[in-house]
Amino acid sequence: MKNQENRQSIKEFLSWRENLYHGLNARKETILELLDALSSNQMANSVVELSENPLFRRDYNSLYHGIQEFLPQQNEDNYSQQVDRLLEAVSETIPTLRSRNFNLIDTTPYPRPFSTTLADKTFIHYPNPIKGNKPISIGHYYSVLCALPERIATGNVPWAVPLLGERVPSEETAINIGNKQLKKIRETAAFSGNQLSVLVADSLYSQRDFIGEQVKQKNLITLTRIRSNRVFYRQFIREKNQEITSGHPRWYGDKFDLKDQKTWHEPTGVSQSIFTTKKGRQQKRDNFGLEPDVNERNSQL
Repeated sequence: MKNQENRQSIKEFLSWRENLYHGLNARKETILELLDALSSNQMANSVVELSENPLFRRDYNSLYHGIQEFLPQQNEDNYSQQVDRLLEAVSETIPTLRSRNFNLIDTTPYPRPFSTTLADKTFIHYPNPIKGNKPISIGHYYSVLCALPERIATGNVPWAVPLLGERVPSEETAINIGNKQLKKIRETAAFSGNQLSVLVADSLYSQRDFIGEQVKQKNLITLTRIRSNRVFYRQFIREKNQEITSGHPRWYGDKFDLKDQKTWHEPTGVSQSIFTTKKGRQQKRDNFGLEPDVNERNSQL
């Protein structure tokens, strides 16, 4: 029975490898050998060290040519078609969805302060461990869109499947690049359809230019964090006996400042969820934070 399962897995892998092969524009054998070297080597500290892997049978020059030429240029006619083929191959690595379809988009900084010949470097946000120093560096930003498979399908192991990764040029913004990536994903046959999808993003994407584009997508729910200094305004509702004055009607209601608790209103409801930690403790999470369980609270007393 086990041998039969192994043969089936090998058959599926060879089929996926063939689809990936046809999804490449050029240097196909080089890229496949590079992927083999990358998958079997955990000690490489640079790209050129992958050329020393036994599974990569070419010299390091072929390695760099393969990376530069496996996709056509974005201004070429067949670029979109090649990306679609690669996305089709990637979609086969995502386990079958049961109850949820989550995607994650984020911008990742890559510092390269000592690369004197690297083009289009810019200032990037990068945490500095030295107290008092500004959290900045010099390098590139990369916008990455991933699929988050269900833990049931991955053996309760958190896993992310990269779908699209693109460098953010200095003349562009992460928001614009992210909008283009999501549009590309939604137009691809493997990821389009009527299934409800959830997009998760951090506070950088909680702005009108991003959310305003995503609300146009059908069957897409966007969840973003809100910055602590954000200010909202409630909807203005005119009272029945309120006198109508001259001029334009009032646009917005009272201010809701996240930093000023005086502007907060009483919650209309409170939701709670109980979960069990790895140590078997039950904890409750609600709007007021995390509360320890009864046994833990008694032990603290």
